[in-house]
Formats: sequence, C-alpha cells, structure tokens
Amino acid sequence: MSTLQISASMATSTASEGTLRRPGPVLRVLRTVVAAMAETNRRRAELEIARAARSYGLGIPDRT
Repeated sequence: MSTLQISASMATSTASEGTLRRPGPVLRVLRTVVAAMAETNRRRAELEIARAARSYGLGIPDRT
C-alpha cells in the first residue's frame, strides 16, 4: 500500500502578515484528488471488512 504525502511551506513574509492567501488552483485540485482517494479507500476498507466479517460468520450488518 502506498502513501501520498503533500507538504507545503507555512512560512509567511513580514510584509504579508495579517493577510491570508487563498490556495491556488493546483493546491485546490490536489486537495480534491486526495479527498476523493481517501473516500475511495474508506469505501474499499468498509467492503473488505464486511466481506471478512461474512466469511467468519460475524453479525456485522451491511451498510449498502
């Protein structure tokens, strides 16, 4: 399993103190992609847990 790690500098210049910069389009796209990947992985994990529970006869109801 691979892990995606994105980091950005949090340094601010003294001239821009007190003003927050909005994330640029690339960062917004990356955040959207990472959120979609997380949702996909969460759903895959739910399905795998449900499959394993059924195979071992555990009484975990499906959420579908």
